[in-house]
Amino acid sequence: MKFSRLVLISGIALLFLSVQGFQCGSPEFTGAKVQIQQKNYKEAIRLLEIEVKKNPDNDEAWYLLGALRADEGDYAGMNTAFDEALKLSNKHEADIHNERYRQWGRHLNAGVDYLNRASADSTQYYDRAIEQFDTASTIWPDTSLTFRYLGYAYNNKGDFDKALQAFLKAWDAGKDYESLMRACRIYVDRGTKLKDAFKSDNAEALSIQKSLADIRKGSYKADVTKALGAPDNIKKGPRGSKKEDWIYRNYNLTVAFDNDKVVRKSFSQPYVPKIDSTKYYLAVKEFDKAITELQKIRRGDPEDSDALNLMLNAYVAADRIKEAATVFKEAVERHPENKTNHYIYGVLLRTIGDFQAAIDQFKEAYDLDPSYTDALFDLGATYYNWGVDLLHEAQDKGEVTDEHKEKFKEALPYMERVSEEKPDDPMVWETLGTIYAQLGEPGMKEKAIEAFDKADALRSGKSTPTP
Repeated sequence: MKFSRLVLISGIALLFLSVQGFQCGSPEFTGAKVQIQQKNYKEAIRLLEIEVKKNPDNDEAWYLLGALRADEGDYAGMNTAFDEALKLSNKHEADIHNERYRQWGRHLNAGVDYLNRASADSTQYYDRAIEQFDTASTIWPDTSLTFRYLGYAYNNKGDFDKALQAFLKAWDAGKDYESLMRACRIYVDRGTKLKDAFKSDNAEALSIQKSLADIRKGSYKADVTKALGAPDNIKKGPRGSKKEDWIYRNYNLTVAFDNDKVVRKSFSQPYVPKIDSTKYYLAVKEFDKAITELQKIRRGDPEDSDALNLMLNAYVAADRIKEAATVFKEAVERHPENKTNHYIYGVLLRTIGDFQAAIDQFKEAYDLDPSYTDALFDLGATYYNWGVDLLHEAQDKGEVTDEHKEKFKEALPYMERVSEEKPDDPMVWETLGTIYAQLGEPGMKEKAIEAFDKADALRSGKSTPTP
């Protein structure tokens, strides 16, 4: 301020008192005003503190005490005094608001200046910014902007726990959607790190678990060897037959072959890999927290695409695919012209095994944008996955069927078109080669070999003629 307003007030007060003969003021209150006039502010504070204890209904004494405490940097004391003054009357309401705003703005702007100066080579400015924002939040504790900037400072410093607390306070203070989005990103990042740590800690056990699940009827010996290595023992079948039993003692597993293909796998007792899921469940909790907060954002602004996409990541990471599909079903119904939402909804539907519905969504996306190569690829990939699913079902039942080939045939034209649009993508050529090999029609064996060669060459960085 610096006290120009107080000096004016005290001057008027003293003039009033001189006219009235000091009839209305206590010695402490009168003395405090004299000390203010003489710029002896510490003594004025002492006298005012005595005054408000003796006369707690003196709203002016509370107001003056708050203003003096503000200029001394005692902002908690300032708020206490100002709040007491406002309880008694609204006479000083405008001045109190202006003083709080002035002090708050001064510290907030100082914090922003420090934050802008901070970098990896000058991290001390983050601490200075945090100090200023903390002070600003004390001055005006119900202002969301202060906590948002405090969150920025902690976040940029790398203290994500405190950043999260600050962003959540910003949301509580003023429904600040930007801050809540920041908090949700921290939840998702936390969950991702925990899930990655879970995968890393249990990499070998998870790999074995997947390999055991992938061995099924119809798998070849080479596939089993690649997945599990050489067996501990091989039991030959009757002379003249091509039957063998491969025994893996570590897994309590016997894999029966006939003519180089798996016909049965059996466990002498259940094999349970040693997997510590603690970090996985902690990760899911973080993703769940993000989803809960993102639902608030979506209720406030259903059109927020950033929140929708972050929610998708959280749902998928938490293995809550069906719920994610429901969210994107609503999104495509709300905006049928949005190709990306159709595409994502299609991916989710395919993940839960609803192949035809997924295909319908990819077609919608492609119809909206015929240059949308991803939708074209996933159209073919979904037919392909559908075919693989049918093949596995038949193998598990011990049935021989060509039903899966119909889906491969439907996949083929889409994948061939994608190979023209994305000739440098090895995954496209690998999928195309698998389809050719599975169909096994005249001339397709050669096409399969060419496609696989193309995929291998792209992965190794070599150049081969495009089939």
